[in-house]
Amino acid sequence: MKHKWDILWRVVWWACAGLWAVALCVVVHYARRALVADVFVVPSESMQPTLLPGDRVKVDKTIFGARLYTSLDFTDGRMESVRTRGRRALRHNDIVVFNYPVDDRGHIGFKMNFVYVKRVAALPGDTIAFVRSRPVNSRFKGTIGIPEQQRLLQETPDSLIPWGAMCNILVETAVLGYTVKDIPPVYVPRRGDILRMDGRDKAEIYRRAIEWETGGSLAWDEERQLCLADGRPLPYYRFRKNYYFVCGDMAYGSGDSRYWGFVPEEYIVGVVTDVVKSVDPATGRERKERRGLDLTTRREEHGTAV
Repeated sequence: MKHKWDILWRVVWWACAGLWAVALCVVVHYARRALVADVFVVPSESMQPTLLPGDRVKVDKTIFGARLYTSLDFTDGRMESVRTRGRRALRHNDIVVFNYPVDDRGHIGFKMNFVYVKRVAALPGDTIAFVRSRPVNSRFKGTIGIPEQQRLLQETPDSLIPWGAMCNILVETAVLGYTVKDIPPVYVPRRGDILRMDGRDKAEIYRRAIEWETGGSLAWDEERQLCLADGRPLPYYRFRKNYYFVCGDMAYGSGDSRYWGFVPEEYIVGVVTDVVKSVDPATGRERKERRGLDLTTRREEHGTAV
């Protein structure tokens, strides 16, 4: 009888050990995805020719720091998190994965698994403009994105570009009079910086960010030529958060910051470092030649380029 109990005990012990091993593997797997790196599939053509639909890209979360949610209640469109210490700040031309920042109401709002991949064109504190379809950054003299794609957009006659893609710039309306080919200098908000709110264009461009930070409403009083926050004059505003301006490499066919504005720093998931696998979604063929493709930025004499 004692021998039977001994065998039973051993069976129970090994079963428990097996369950603990499985549980540990699951914890390690999800901890690695949350804190170290994850893999995302590129669904669209907006980053061509750098990324193709069907590319599975590695997103390194240790570079900029991983997000840790402090609340899992996203019902009001808000996201609360802290970020672990990263190895470096984001750089111009980094390719990043981020949560799409605009909700169904046209405000900044968080959606858990709704992510985009784009290239960083401007950092907090930069001023960015688009001249003949080419991004021009006040604090970065290197090339941003793919010049050939930008040239293709510039050479495309305006009449062949859909009206919405041509004119709905920064605020998803045509009120500013900008076009996707030519956008005047736009300041990208940096935490602590103070901006003078002295024009309708500023009220429109920064409305989402200010309303997101304050929880109030922003409007422009055309008669008095004043920016109003919850009905009160707002001559200046000090930003509480950092923001980024991102663009797709396919200048003609990318929905990006040129249309819907800034990405809050909290919405950055991580930096794309390489292609781990690529499968053509049309044919199912694996594109083995793309496996291991390095997408990290490299410092050059005049800036950063891919």
